[in-house]
Amino acid sequence: MGFLKNLGCGVVIGIAEIIPGVSGGTLAVLLNIYDQLIGSISHLKKEFKKSVLFLIPVVLGMGIGIFAFSHIIKFLLEEYPMAVNFLFLGLILGIVPMLWGKSTKEGIKGASVLAFLIPLGIMIGLAIVSGSQPESSVILTSVDGATALRFAAVGFLAAICMILPGISGSMMMVIFGIYDSVVNAVSDLNLVLLLPVGVGVLAGLLFGAKLVDICLHKWPQVTYSAILGLVIGSVFSLYQKSGFSLETSQGWVALGMLLLGGIISYGFTSYQPSSQKVAE
Repeated sequence: MGFLKNLGCGVVIGIAEIIPGVSGGTLAVLLNIYDQLIGSISHLKKEFKKSVLFLIPVVLGMGIGIFAFSHIIKFLLEEYPMAVNFLFLGLILGIVPMLWGKSTKEGIKGASVLAFLIPLGIMIGLAIVSGSQPESSVILTSVDGATALRFAAVGFLAAICMILPGISGSMMMVIFGIYDSVVNAVSDLNLVLLLPVGVGVLAGLLFGAKLVDICLHKWPQVTYSAILGLVIGSVFSLYQKSGFSLETSQGWVALGMLLLGGIISYGFTSYQPSSQKVAE
């Protein structure tokens, strides 16, 4: 019975993780398995058997949820790119109030401002560069060494964000421009492309739990300020990618999706009292 319950929880978390802006970590808190999930990952060596018996059904369920829902996401991205990207944009913007609250909890400090500005500047710079290179938005089906390294690095960041309640792992993939390619690869079971992402995610899960614990306990405001910079900076590239125009009917639908995404994301991140106790 416990196996099936954890499998079901994994499916729910997996579906959440493939939707940018919806946090699998938050759902783990709501499903009351967050403590056990983080404990199993961070104490994998010390309590190997106990951790593995818990993690196997959860990870299996996440895989099922991600694979099953990737087909739907792939179809929507192909048929309604403007509306879907604006939904993602709303989901990302909806998380800003929570991040702002955490990054200014004890007032605005110099270190936090710097931590915010550096990733913000990097993301704006990437948006400007990618905006002048239309081919950068093409869905990749194969990788070279440099691309594999980039996918692995983003997978690492996504896994760390997956651990944080309120932060979406797939949002990192949207921010760094690999989301469409990864969803397509999951849907088509393209192992060549999924392998570097999987390696990065695995490394992020194994080492990210301890890294997140250290950062949130020692430098919580700086950590959330850096995340806030990444999130706000990603808005520019995502807007460019959407090809937004009010001259088409999809443009008005996109505005509705933007509002819907913001409401959904804000709703999920408003469950902060319980998640704060766990994460901080």
